[in-house]
Amino acid sequence: MRGGFAIGAFNTSNLEVTQAIVAAAESQAAPVIVQASEGALAYAGLEVLAGIVKTLAAGSAVPVVLHLDHGKSLDVIKQCIEAGFTSVMIDASSEDLAENITITSEVVRYAHERDVWVEAELGAMPGIEGLKEAEGKNKLDELLTAPEQVKKFVQGTEVDALAVSIGTIHGAFTGQEYIRFELLSAIEKAVPDLPLVLHGASGVATRQLKRAVMANVCKVNIDTEIRIVFEAAVKSYCSESHDKVDIRKMLTPAREAARRIVAEKIKIFGSAGRAIM
Repeated sequence: MRGGFAIGAFNTSNLEVTQAIVAAAESQAAPVIVQASEGALAYAGLEVLAGIVKTLAAGSAVPVVLHLDHGKSLDVIKQCIEAGFTSVMIDASSEDLAENITITSEVVRYAHERDVWVEAELGAMPGIEGLKEAEGKNKLDELLTAPEQVKKFVQGTEVDALAVSIGTIHGAFTGQEYIRFELLSAIEKAVPDLPLVLHGASGVATRQLKRAVMANVCKVNIDTEIRIVFEAAVKSYCSESHDKVDIRKMLTPAREAARRIVAEKIKIFGSAGRAIM
């Protein structure tokens, strides 16, 4: 917040993407957040994925945070903290305000006793299908974070960071301008000292991202754009004729494509050169 930049939080579910994220951060001398969703943990295995990240972090020249993205229960969060996660997100945003506060407070108490950072969410961000459904019912505005609820939520939970819904959407988009800066400003006035988190940032226009990180947005989540370039590189390999299939040759360009997109986002977020060990 003081420096006017954000730390990129990049989702992973395998070795190659994790390597790409850490390598990109090192190339830019940037701190980085490697995060995994519950789906990624189910796919790769909690201990396995945590072990990959911790191994790469231990040998990295830049600070690496291991973060749980969209954790849904205290049980999952306990497992992640036990496995070495240094930051967790509890997402009880589907509940009403009072229940969200209750659930989040319980997580905060548990995590803070173990020196683990907690992110929560107020408001909701749909995916593409959820967006279509919300548009059909004219309920998009109801998904956005209500500034009048923010101060009560933060005081009632003592969270370390808050993911806010200010117009972005989970999914694949290209160069669109979604961020409602008047809403972001109102939220900042309600909690001027709290780091804010921007979810669904894949494909958001560069100038909007740069403006957001100059405000109180200190963490920006990127997932879909990494998946897109990774898949494109794998498809390119598979479209060619090979005497024998070599998984390493298939995944090396995919890993490099992921590294490039992560490095590009790090520059946009202003965190290049900010690594302090």
